[in-house]
Amino acid sequence: MSPAGHTLLVDSGKNGHGPRIRSALQAAGATRIDHFLATHYHEDHYGGIDEVVQAGIPVGAAYDRGDKDFLPASTRNSASFKGYQQALGYRATHITRGMTIPLDPSMSVLCVSSGGAVLGEEPTHPGHDENDMSVGLLVTYAGFRFWVGGDVETATEAKIAALDLARDIDVYQANHHGADNGSSTALLVDMKPSVVIISNGNHSGFRHPRASTLARLNALTPSPAIFQLNRYMHAGDDAGNVSNAFIADPETADADGTIVVTVSDVTRSYTVAFGTTSRTFPVKAAGAPGALQIARVLPDPTDGPDRQREAVTIRNPGSTPVSLATWLLRDLDGRVWLLPAHGLVAPGQSMTIRREGMAMSLENDGDTVELLDPAGRVVDALTYLRSRPGVEIEHAHFQ
Repeated sequence: MSPAGHTLLVDSGKNGHGPRIRSALQAAGATRIDHFLATHYHEDHYGGIDEVVQAGIPVGAAYDRGDKDFLPASTRNSASFKGYQQALGYRATHITRGMTIPLDPSMSVLCVSSGGAVLGEEPTHPGHDENDMSVGLLVTYAGFRFWVGGDVETATEAKIAALDLARDIDVYQANHHGADNGSSTALLVDMKPSVVIISNGNHSGFRHPRASTLARLNALTPSPAIFQLNRYMHAGDDAGNVSNAFIADPETADADGTIVVTVSDVTRSYTVAFGTTSRTFPVKAAGAPGALQIARVLPDPTDGPDRQREAVTIRNPGSTPVSLATWLLRDLDGRVWLLPAHGLVAPGQSMTIRREGMAMSLENDGDTVELLDPAGRVVDALTYLRSRPGVEIEHAHFQ
C-alpha cells in the first residue's frame, strides 16, 4: 500500500488463496486493489485472483506479460487460466520493459524485465521458459528499493546484472521462491540486499528454498537478513531453512505466514514484521544524493536511429562528485532511462547519456523529460515544444 492509500498486488497465489489475499487487504485497511500484476502464467502466481474478484473486491488496472497466443494449449485450456482470463486477463495491459505503474506520485514502480527481455537490451532476446519470462519490478520510495521478480531465473538475471539494472537493493524478494536456478551470484553482488524474503511452501517436489541458494546469500558481504514465509519440513534432500526465528510460520501447519514490510520516509528506515517479531533496518539511500540537473536534450539525432542515439546531457553544478547509479530519466508517458551505474559526474562537469535502446522516447514534436534522484524525487525537468534534426535543446537554466 502506498502513502496515499493506493494498492498494488503482485501475484495472487494458487487456487484457494483468495481468502488469504482478502485477509491481507483487511489487515492493511484496504478495500480495493488499484493495480494487479501477474508476473507470469503459472497457476501459483495468478490462481487466487478470480476468487478475489468473485468476492466483490474491486480491481482497477491489471497487467501481465502479454503474448498469450503463444502459450501452450495445456495452459490456455486449463480451468485456472480461463478463470484468470475471465477475471482480469482479457483486459490486462501487456507490460513491457521500461513501463511504469502509476501507483503513487511519491513512488516509482518500474518494469525492468518482461518476457525475458530487459530494460536497455538491444537487440532483444526474448525468453523461452515461462518462469524466466516473469515480469520483474523495481519499486522505489523515499530511497527504499524493493525487487520482486516472480520466477525470474539465471538467464534473465544475467542480463539484469550485466546492465546494472538492480543495484543496491534494500529488500529482495527472492526470485523463484529461492530455487537453485535463481538468485545467481552475479545478480546478488549487484543487489547487495540488506533483507531477503523467500516466499516458499512445503512442497517436496520443489524443495524451496535450496540450500545452495541460502549459501550464496550468506556468502555476500555484508550478509543479508534472510526471512522465509514457511519452514520446509522434509528431510534428506537439497533444500534448507534459516533459523526458526526468521520464519513467519515455522510449523507450516496452517495458513502461510505473512511478512509485512513498512517503510518510513521520516526515519529513513523500514521494519520487517511477523507475529511478535519486528526488526528495523536503515534505508541504504538515506543520505543526500547530491545535486544534478538536465543541461540539454537531443530528440532528433542525425548520426543514427532515435532508439539508439537520442541523448540527454546531465550536469553537476555542485562541489562534490555525484554517482549516477540509481538515478532515472522519465518522460510524460512514464517510460524511463536508467543512468550509467558506474558514471561519476565531477563538480562542474557534464555527462551525455545516449538512449541505447532504453524505453523512454524524446518525441520530436515536444515532450517533458524529468530527472529523478535515488529517492524517486523529481529534481529537475526540461519541457520543449519542438525539435530540429541534429540540434540540441538547452535547458533554460543553462542558457
